[in-house]
Amino acid sequence: MPDPSRCVVVVEDAGNVGLRISDAQSAHEAVVTVLRKRMGSDAVVYEGAQKNAASMKKMLGSTIESTIQDDQLAYHAAAAKAAPWRVRVRFGQSGGQKKAEHWITVGCRKAGDAPTAPIEEKRLVGKNFAEAKAKLDDALPTFCLQLPSTATSLPDENRPAAVSDQPAVPGEIPGLRRKTVKPWTAPPRRE
Repeated sequence: MPDPSRCVVVVEDAGNVGLRISDAQSAHEAVVTVLRKRMGSDAVVYEGAQKNAASMKKMLGSTIESTIQDDQLAYHAAAAKAAPWRVRVRFGQSGGQKKAEHWITVGCRKAGDAPTAPIEEKRLVGKNFAEAKAKLDDALPTFCLQLPSTATSLPDENRPAAVSDQPAVPGEIPGLRRKTVKPWTAPPRRE
């Protein structure tokens, strides 16, 4: 498990969404993915993963060893305690069946604030969920710019030094090398 003190944002759980679980998963996954790209994967935690680990531990019962779930629960509890920011994603439908209007609301706030006092909130409306989700995808890069923009802006004394002997190539992860692939040649002819 990563260091929980590096967590900056907790994306709150979707709650009980009934049959629209795929819509909830889609909206939350979009927010988590964009924030992880912006801030680093250790800086963002999804609260639903903690609830999943707790339900898995409950399903396993007390007779089976559940150290993985215990580790996950401890990590998520420590990360939620250390994270100074919360992001809440909600979605729904208004206007009845004929004139349905789908909406997605995403808001960020400080951890100690009440859930009703977001620092920034965006409400995206569409004729259907796919249209509202497309608007969410377009709005996420500029969402809550008060959050730290990169993982390097976070203080951490234990962060390993960058690998300086490799050239900085955009899109390449330092320390990893790409495989060299031989050019394709035609197989030998059969006689």
